[in-house]
Amino acid sequence: MSDWKLMYLLYIDESGDFQSWEHDHFVIAGVAVHEGQVTRLSRKLDTIQPEFFPHHQIPIAFHASDLHAGRGQFASLSPDKRSSLADRIYTCISSEHYPFLVTYATATHVSHASTQTQVLYDTFQDILSRFHVLLGRQFEHGQPNKGLLIIDQAHKERYRELIANFRREGTRWQRDLEHIIDIPYFAGRRDTRMLQLADFCAYAVFRYYVYGDRSYFDHILPRIDRRGPQYPPDGLKHYTRLPCKCEACAWR
Repeated sequence: MSDWKLMYLLYIDESGDFQSWEHDHFVIAGVAVHEGQVTRLSRKLDTIQPEFFPHHQIPIAFHASDLHAGRGQFASLSPDKRSSLADRIYTCISSEHYPFLVTYATATHVSHASTQTQVLYDTFQDILSRFHVLLGRQFEHGQPNKGLLIIDQAHKERYRELIANFRREGTRWQRDLEHIIDIPYFAGRRDTRMLQLADFCAYAVFRYYVYGDRSYFDHILPRIDRRGPQYPPDGLKHYTRLPCKCEACAWR
């Protein structure tokens, strides 16, 4: 086995609210980025800002739902400009290639929910396990890579408790998470472009499941982890008790 190692950084964010269920889906999504690509990708996103905000010297945090709705700092942009900016950001995802950038998403429908704790537990456990599968697959091919979780600090307390629980008991599918470093990092979305990409992934999946809108989702679908074109999208899961023919359910 080769001694070559690298780190995948899995940036995680949410879309939807599993407490109020204002909409019928809750999504956790992640962007797994090869450590050697983080700086390049961040700079790529940085170069987009001056085209739309030429007078802003301080980095603007790209936030998908605010951009789509024209809220906050995006209120000054016309609908066409907002659409163009969203396309540019999503193209930063779709133009990357495996294994330098891999996306993950787990969506939970309200029909699957029994308690708030269970929804968060199941959704996060699923995306964590799918990321671990990627690392295990690479380990079997002689690449003993490790993974590190980076999560929006706004959700620090609830995820820290969940991760500690998975460390003690494992997940439903893995006895332990030996390929994932045991101390997650928490960062502000404003501080890292990669968390902003995770936000855009979560929002794309959220709009796909809540509104049937594929305009953003189709950008990230080719980057969702899978073993090959003849296999299902291993990086995408939909929890629902209703009949469904979405991109995840149609394969299963």
